[in-house]
Amino acid sequence: MIGVGAQALSEIHGLAGLPDTALERLARTVRTQTYRSGEKLAERGQDADHVCFVISGHLRVLNYSGAGRMVRYAALATGEFFGELAAIDGQPRSATVVAESDCVIATLSAEDFQELISSQPEFSLALIQRLASIVRACDERTMDLSSLGPAQHVCHELLRLSEPDPLRSQSWAVYPVPTQVNLASSLGTTRETVARVISRLTSDGVVSRKSKSLYIRDWVRLEALPLQV
Repeated sequence: MIGVGAQALSEIHGLAGLPDTALERLARTVRTQTYRSGEKLAERGQDADHVCFVISGHLRVLNYSGAGRMVRYAALATGEFFGELAAIDGQPRSATVVAESDCVIATLSAEDFQELISSQPEFSLALIQRLASIVRACDERTMDLSSLGPAQHVCHELLRLSEPDPLRSQSWAVYPVPTQVNLASSLGTTRETVARVISRLTSDGVVSRKSKSLYIRDWVRLEALPLQV
């Protein structure tokens, strides 16, 4: 167990606007723990209602399809938090959270979290905006899943992950490019499907791979779904 200061908590999304006195009181209230890479912090269905603030490190949020396939659908990093749903409605955990690196986590009980919501309007608004963004993202994801095939999902995800290449105009790059296993997990498909799609895109000159980057050479063609594989 290690301590965490008010300054570290001020880096958490939604807490930056809190008065110093509130941050200092919060720092005295939270319990802080370190986790090693690969350790599980929460499990779907678990009866736990504390909120976890990510002081440092990276985590992945996992769930399982009806067929039992693990699906990675979110990533968390320093400054983010999770567990707010269980703290608000008292229901079991809705997903599994695993450390992707060594992490420092500050936990706050559901009772103290609810008190924070009721006493700090700025944090309440930030929380509402966060939940609204989650709902919007889920709506978009649902539309994608209902209207796209597996190959289209891969293309759509590459477009979503890409950013303008600073070294080439009219070019985009995915860096670092996820492994085929991680990409398949996040899309709820198989590694073989991801491999086939990327191989087809590479042979057609739509993308190219170099080291840890995947470059999109023809955005228009990649965007012009569907792609048959």
